[in-house]
Amino acid sequence: MDVGLIGRIARRSASRPWLTISLWLVVLVAAGAAAGTIGTYVSPIQTNLVTTDSDREATLEQQFRVGSADGERFAEQLIVSSDSQPAGSAGFEAVLANAVAALRTIDGVSAVSATDALIAPNGHAVILDFTVVADNATMLEAMDAVAASSSGDVDAFVSGPQSTQLALNELATTDLARGEGIGIVVALVVLVFVFGAVVAAGLPILVALGSIVIATGIGAMVARVISSTGTQVSDSLTIFVGMMGLALGIDYSLLTVQRFREELAKGHTVLDAVTITGSTANRAVFTSGLTVVAAIGGLMLLPQNTFLGIGIAIIAVAVSAVSVALFLLPAVLRLLGHKVNAWRLPMRHPGETSRGWDRLAHAVARRPGRAGVAGLAVLGVLMVPLLSLKFAMPSPDSWPEDFVLHKANVVYTEDFGFTEATTTVAVTGASQAEITALADAIEADAGFAGTTIDARDGAVFIDTHDAYDVADSRSGIAIERLRDDIIPAHLTDPTAEAVVGGARAAEYDNFALISKAAPWAVAFILGVTFVLLLVMFRSIVVPIKAIIMNVVGTAATFGVLVAAYQWGWGTALGLPSVEGISPYMPVMVFALVFGLSMDYHVFLLSRIRERYEATGDTKASVIEGVSRTGPLITGAALIMIGVFGGFASASIPELSQWGFGLAVGVLLDATIIRILLVPAAMTWLDKANWYLPSWLEWLPRVERHAPAAPVAVPIPAPMPDLDDERERSFA
Repeated sequence: MDVGLIGRIARRSASRPWLTISLWLVVLVAAGAAAGTIGTYVSPIQTNLVTTDSDREATLEQQFRVGSADGERFAEQLIVSSDSQPAGSAGFEAVLANAVAALRTIDGVSAVSATDALIAPNGHAVILDFTVVADNATMLEAMDAVAASSSGDVDAFVSGPQSTQLALNELATTDLARGEGIGIVVALVVLVFVFGAVVAAGLPILVALGSIVIATGIGAMVARVISSTGTQVSDSLTIFVGMMGLALGIDYSLLTVQRFREELAKGHTVLDAVTITGSTANRAVFTSGLTVVAAIGGLMLLPQNTFLGIGIAIIAVAVSAVSVALFLLPAVLRLLGHKVNAWRLPMRHPGETSRGWDRLAHAVARRPGRAGVAGLAVLGVLMVPLLSLKFAMPSPDSWPEDFVLHKANVVYTEDFGFTEATTTVAVTGASQAEITALADAIEADAGFAGTTIDARDGAVFIDTHDAYDVADSRSGIAIERLRDDIIPAHLTDPTAEAVVGGARAAEYDNFALISKAAPWAVAFILGVTFVLLLVMFRSIVVPIKAIIMNVVGTAATFGVLVAAYQWGWGTALGLPSVEGISPYMPVMVFALVFGLSMDYHVFLLSRIRERYEATGDTKASVIEGVSRTGPLITGAALIMIGVFGGFASASIPELSQWGFGLAVGVLLDATIIRILLVPAAMTWLDKANWYLPSWLEWLPRVERHAPAAPVAVPIPAPMPDLDDERERSFA
């Protein structure tokens, strides 16, 4: 029997294990060196890869207002506030003076004076505008200096786009470290119980950590190439490498290690066990990796550097995790041999079928109709909240109380009477009369307040504060009304141009970009996944069924997401309550849940197909596939739930939604879909599962399987440097 290319790769790697491991150590060191440079080539600033109206306004503001003569600068605000002491009191003025003095000592900060501060109508807060040279170190120094000026009852802090972004990065780092720590602990505990042996449990953890290092190195090199073209890659690359590297690295190696242990238990020699594992489990890993790359490839169609960074990160993780499983892990398993079962717990033998999973598989196969209806009924109930889905960025109130965004919003709304966000209209080529009339019309609109005019050489800027919270749908409607109705009605000169920018306008534009590109991204994911499964399993039914089930599962995931966050049911679990789901969530969660759930689908289908090719009995094949992969899929799912669930506790509302959504998606897929729906559908369809139209017979035959037990088959002989005696010594 032909063990296939991947089986031969595994055997070659295992035939010279020390050479293989030495080469991979070189790769690991080189990747580690490259990973150390990644901070140079990624940016915390979110940018669009397609220029929007708000982007054009930001360019004009930088050119004519902030000042291009000194290079790019950050526009920030010093905020001093107190509930107990009003402006003018000794304590308040001392904090203000100290904060201003601290800013004056920092090179790169514009000249500031306390006399220029804007005092709130209630007298309990002041705002002072200043700029900082576009350098994060200088920005952090200014933030720390101002914070140090605070007293017990008078608070001083810096608020602005860049300072908020830097504070967000610090918060994200804390949340990510906590989430990854939870994930590693959960993974180790689950792996020990899944494998029943400490050595076997430790291998996936080591593989995952190595995959993270290699993926970070790959990401650094790709980011370096992209940055040379003038495009900034988001630091979401570094964030997602860690969390997804842990999930996928463990996922893939878990399947390989367990299959190797099963083949050893059947009586195969170590080298033959590695070869069969390569031609079966590693083939499934390879297919799963392709589906993940396909799903994330669709995500990269969204024209923002955040999604570009996420895409690079997860594709790099998939490539590194699959490569390690295909090339390095066989060599490690060859050296370990039967010692992979060392430090065993008093649990089932690695070659045994789980009795609980066997009974469950028999029950589903015996009554597939009932199992299918029950699974669909549960998913249908979970989809109901989806009917009330609405999109909204998290309001400042949903952030931690000590976070700058929350604190600034309190000052603006309670002390000044408007929100923390400002909208700016940059006007060129208009007369003074038109500009004044436009400003008056903006002030008269219910969506804006506190409108002022700032005339500069080359452009005029009309600044106004947004009256509605970011989560209020009226804020987006106000931006649309400003662009489509108010500006055209007041700028009649054909040479006059006006562009609208600011935080609300940028969010509106970003949502429009995502909404326009999302259908193409989803179509790409579904189309490429269909082709991959069609080729790998030579069946037109398998990919159609897989896609339908994953779409249904994803819809149920969003239903739970709406109930937990938008309806507020998740507050009992410590989740933040928000007015709507972040616009970034649907396509991001869809792509990741779809890619990860396809992992499990491929794992299960590969085992079913392997048995079906040997027996031709669909029902028996489904039972064996479920009973053999059930513990693995459940274990892998628990690990991912632990990893993603750790991020659900994040202080950042969007990161919390993302982690919770992925955890729920994996849970539903590994239980209802993989335990009930897939086995029920395959049992009911029987031989129709493998239907391939005659006009597609030209597709390549890439799915071949090794035998399930030792038989006389022409497996390639081992390389001459390791004879049979040495092989027995490994066993």
